[in-house]
Amino acid sequence: MAQKADLQPLHVEISNSEVSANLEVSVTLDLRLINPASSRQYLTVTDISKILYKETGEKWKYQRVIETLAKMEYITKLKDNWQWQPTEKAKQFADFTNGVLKWSPEVINLILQQTPQQLRLAV
Repeated sequence: MAQKADLQPLHVEISNSEVSANLEVSVTLDLRLINPASSRQYLTVTDISKILYKETGEKWKYQRVIETLAKMEYITKLKDNWQWQPTEKAKQFADFTNGVLKWSPEVINLILQQTPQQLRLAV
């Protein structure tokens, strides 16, 4: 349930001056417009590895994605046996709510920019 601090006023204008006493108003709200973060799609590392495979034709295992994100300084481990954490540099692309690290689709292009590309020519 929304808290009072979370509520925002909704202003409605009715331009028809012949409004009857039994006016019925139906309002549809797109909550993504009110809270754009809720509409943001996030991907797991496994999702990213599948997309990178489709984009590049190369094998992208979970571990390769993790290693690439670490080299890019987007994730770090505070201690060896702890799970990966997003760095300050990655916070605009990462979502770590619910204890699962997920990424904005934008990170795929950032990974591709870091990866050397091979040219394949059909002969």
